[in-house]
Amino acid sequence: MIKKIMVVGQLPPPVHGSNVMTERLMEALRKNGRPAIIVEKTFSRQLHEVGKWSLGKLFKVPSLYRTIGDVITEEEPEYCIYFITVGMTSLLVDCLMLSKLRKENVPYILYFHGMGYRKYEGLSIPFLNDFIRKSISSALGGIVLGEGLKADVNHYISNDKLYVLPNGIPAKTEAPAEREKSQKDINIIFLSNLIPSKGPKVFIAMANEVMKKAPNVRFILAGRPASEKYLAELKSYIRNNGLEKNVRIIGPVYGEEKDRFLKEADLMVFPTIFNKETFAIVNIEAMMWGIPVISSPKGAIPEIIRDGVNGYIVDPNNLPLLVDRVLTLVRDPELRQQMGRRGKDLFYQNYSTEAYSRNLKKALDFFEHQLHK
Repeated sequence: MIKKIMVVGQLPPPVHGSNVMTERLMEALRKNGRPAIIVEKTFSRQLHEVGKWSLGKLFKVPSLYRTIGDVITEEEPEYCIYFITVGMTSLLVDCLMLSKLRKENVPYILYFHGMGYRKYEGLSIPFLNDFIRKSISSALGGIVLGEGLKADVNHYISNDKLYVLPNGIPAKTEAPAEREKSQKDINIIFLSNLIPSKGPKVFIAMANEVMKKAPNVRFILAGRPASEKYLAELKSYIRNNGLEKNVRIIGPVYGEEKDRFLKEADLMVFPTIFNKETFAIVNIEAMMWGIPVISSPKGAIPEIIRDGVNGYIVDPNNLPLLVDRVLTLVRDPELRQQMGRRGKDLFYQNYSTEAYSRNLKKALDFFEHQLHK
């Protein structure tokens, strides 16, 4: 009888990278014939709650600790895949849960979706430093989203115990049509939650400059705002710069509405400035539809958006270069199509759910070899 794998993570809602990939992991485990049971560490149900602690969240900690113990007793999992967070408070909660796994002699693999672990090595409080180090370094190994992200955790887990497993999303059966639009009919999109660190203001500032040389290009921002106050701030920024004719905010898009939104796009610009950005699923969503992408040198993004191949990598602080790269693609429809085709090919090779399922099997083989040797 094949023993079950325990997964500790959170399923959507809210909809963001780590939660979505917890769901993908469970699906891929089923596809690979690996029985798994999930323990949800559900501390946030709304996007604005993520990363913020409250008394209500604190009361959930003992319950999660007991649930992990109950599942270990009832299911006797072979090992655990644990989605570990990076914020100080939530990381300490994770370390507490990992101490329970160690106490019950359950090996665990850490699934890193955030970035910023290296900073904890220099904590001035020895107890916390030791607690975090023991919790992470005691892992059987770790999963990272890109080769460049190993450096953030390899002071805790050596490179030979880290496995690169890129995120994956379902491929659409409907192929996007070749874009034959003229310069006067170009849609440049931003797709992400509308929060300051994802760069919507950088996108609007870029639009302001591009419109001076290509006045008929349209810019559309789609995503759920962090708050009504921030949404009002973005709209005010658009209005004060006289951009209402060409720049629109349409709110969140899901399902078929998101598909239509992407199918009508010619270029995506995702100028994230988020210090903990690791992968950015929105970039591979655009690649799936054959859309070239301009994004930031954050986390694993330069491994996904290959500069000059399926888009460009630009530091969001370098607005002139960002504008130049956008104008290059606005003025050259053939280059847009070439980059879009290359991105689509890379998507099917590396970032579809089928590719994720194949890569997950290799990852499980890698860790199980470590476990049984």
